[in-house]
Amino acid sequence: MTRNLTPTSATDSQPGVVTYPRKVIQHIVAKGTSGCITFHDPRDSSVRWNLYVRRGQLTYATSDCRKTERLQCLIRSIQPELSQLEFSDRESEYQMLCQWWHRAGLPMARLRQLLMRLTLEAWVQTLALPKVLVELNKLSKIEPILIETPLTQIQSPLWQMALQWQQWRQNLPSPFSRLYLEPERHPAFRTLWRQYPYQVKGEKQGERFAVRLMQLLGKRLSVYQIAYLLRISAQNLVAWLQPYIAAGVLVVLDNESAITVENSIPQPQTRPEPEIEPIDRPRIVCIDDSKTVQKQVKGILEMSGFEVLGITEPAQALSSLVRLKPAAILMDVNMPDIDGYELCSMLRQSRQLREIPIIMLTGRDGILDRIRAKTLGVNYYLTKPFNPDRLIESVQKVLQNPSSSAS
Repeated sequence: MTRNLTPTSATDSQPGVVTYPRKVIQHIVAKGTSGCITFHDPRDSSVRWNLYVRRGQLTYATSDCRKTERLQCLIRSIQPELSQLEFSDRESEYQMLCQWWHRAGLPMARLRQLLMRLTLEAWVQTLALPKVLVELNKLSKIEPILIETPLTQIQSPLWQMALQWQQWRQNLPSPFSRLYLEPERHPAFRTLWRQYPYQVKGEKQGERFAVRLMQLLGKRLSVYQIAYLLRISAQNLVAWLQPYIAAGVLVVLDNESAITVENSIPQPQTRPEPEIEPIDRPRIVCIDDSKTVQKQVKGILEMSGFEVLGITEPAQALSSLVRLKPAAILMDVNMPDIDGYELCSMLRQSRQLREIPIIMLTGRDGILDRIRAKTLGVNYYLTKPFNPDRLIESVQKVLQNPSSSAS
């Protein structure tokens, strides 16, 4: 049974009327709906997102089209050791992952983590849509149910990411959008590259990255495909390419015309071999005794392409940091045993750790606290509650300029 689910109130629905995703979610929760809700992207008829629900709870979310390119990109970012898995656009990746996991005998907790990360990314893309046409299939469901997420509580980091994608949609409809760099625009691309280079290790590696990117942009590939081939996150790629799109250096193709043009263009293989060295995800360590803060930081930064490790006991931080070798450290001020200022002083006196950038993540917003942090060598000062964009921006800043002082 498939019908349109387009609520005009909490108790009514009219077929053929578009509405906002958040209104649909409110309707689903109020009715305790079960089934699969399909959201059609109004800017691209080829893009659809499926949310599977049971009694108003989200059990899984995914794309209803071009699954392979999305999954290859996300799984390489989330769990690189699984990037060898083969997917099919015609089959359910949920069933494939569950069956493969069962045969491999891997921990169930890791499978749930993977399913949740895939779900949250699809949910963010759904929330980023404007008015949409929605369909409900009550007979479609996910089995076995391994995760359930309350739809009533959209966490702030997720909503902030959705709002960011809403802004990006002004220039780029979705991660399935195809980008094209015309040969005559190569000089303009090079000019912008000098102003907005993608941060990689070493000048030589940066040049190889630029050449490889220009090659890929000439093939009319999607954001997901380019991110997969470059081994970076789609979100990082889209954020970085905004100046290039805004300047008209890159052309955003609609999928129908892009497919027509691509008939004579070789498509990437199912498992292509990148021509550049893999780019490691920067490792960020968060030192905070609050599990809630740890979860927020991990969710925000990992979806932006960082690897995040948490330390909840500051007394053990020094020995752990020497072993983990992070690119940057986030830490609270108010912690048991050792406060953030004392720990920062110890880090700056350590020969092995003194050069690592430190971001103070704290509820203290006094001028004296900021002065003390700057005196101790803190690179960035961010107060709670923090904006996800500010957190991402602060981490990117200290990685690009480790010598910067607290602000």
